[in-house]
Amino acid sequence: MRKINLPSLRGVIGNWSYFSTIMKIKDIVEDNRIITVAESEELYSENINHILQREINLKRIEKIKDYLLNNNDHFFSSIIVAIHNGNPVWSDFDIEHHFRIENEVVDDEELNFIENKVGILTLSGDEEIFALDGQHRLIGLRAAYAESNDIGNEEVSLIYVVHNNNLKEKTRRLFTVLNKYAEKPKEAELIILDEDDAAAIITRRLVETHSILKLTNAVSDSNSANIGANDLVSFTTLVTINRINKEILKPYNIDYTKRPSDEVLEGYSRDIFNFWNYFFSNFSQIQRCINEEIVYFENGEKYNRNNETGGSLFLRPVGQVLFVKIYMMFLASGELEILSRKLSLIDFNLNGPNCKYIFWNNRILAKNDALKRNIFLYILGKYNGNVDRLQEEIRNIYETYGIVYNNHIQPIND
Repeated sequence: MRKINLPSLRGVIGNWSYFSTIMKIKDIVEDNRIITVAESEELYSENINHILQREINLKRIEKIKDYLLNNNDHFFSSIIVAIHNGNPVWSDFDIEHHFRIENEVVDDEELNFIENKVGILTLSGDEEIFALDGQHRLIGLRAAYAESNDIGNEEVSLIYVVHNNNLKEKTRRLFTVLNKYAEKPKEAELIILDEDDAAAIITRRLVETHSILKLTNAVSDSNSANIGANDLVSFTTLVTINRINKEILKPYNIDYTKRPSDEVLEGYSRDIFNFWNYFFSNFSQIQRCINEEIVYFENGEKYNRNNETGGSLFLRPVGQVLFVKIYMMFLASGELEILSRKLSLIDFNLNGPNCKYIFWNNRILAKNDALKRNIFLYILGKYNGNVDRLQEEIRNIYETYGIVYNNHIQPIND
């Protein structure tokens, strides 16, 4: 991209230096000189960028485009952007001594302040510039300019902050502050934005660095806990990972509004990574499913998530959340090796005898969370409740489908 000189004001607020400037719309959008955070590879991983991209509201962009093209009185607030890489240069104006405003000489102290604040910001063209606030406005500008070049010479206010590659957390925190309170974010977006919530911080770390969770198909772009009905490949969702992580951190009674020290955060992170490593070591088929291999149960039914027989319970968020609760019980009693042995003996096919009519009947069944947990605690030999009552609850559910329950759900012998 070509070099460009922009008239600017330089300022400081908090720990940030910033440059307030104006640009022509054509200089903003041509060759995508300024991009969205989701289009950048700088702040977040590919998995998180997919979720951020999904947060873009196309209807809102259409309204912005129409507003720009059809309303002569259109106006925009400043778009806040961060500069990464390249070599942006700031040049002061040298104001002559005895400078006058309305025939009054400006005193030296005020003149020095003005000289340090007014100048030119030069962009070389090889920077990466991404919008921290105003992503919908940016895409709306692109759409309007694509439809009518007539607006290309109109001028938009921008505020530039210089992003340091070694201080990504600081820039992400600014992105959080600018977006977190603008309108109520969805749960996935909050997880991406929050720089204080220990679980959210570690959730992002997982999908960026964990050998399996960073894989392309590991995390759905869903902004809720549920995987879309037509998504038969993704392993889980960002929201589900975060909820699981909070289950692991429950014993610590964490205040999620206050960021812990790096040392404490590292300890939490170890606990969470240990869980996910344990999970994938016990269900190696799941990584194969993430890699889009076709995997089968012993009875020939698909292990992969599917709409006919359901696939594995642990390819569903409901099964993943159930598993972490079981894991925490066995962890507390120091019996993870015993749990591993037992897991290898249990049928987790949604269409199989342990799950059919409880978790699955041609679709995921949403109710009876306590019963679902108790059934697997019973199978694993950890159920301390009334067994006759548990069997009666199962029998009642079978009867609603006109099926006779023969007490086939029993503890396993390992």
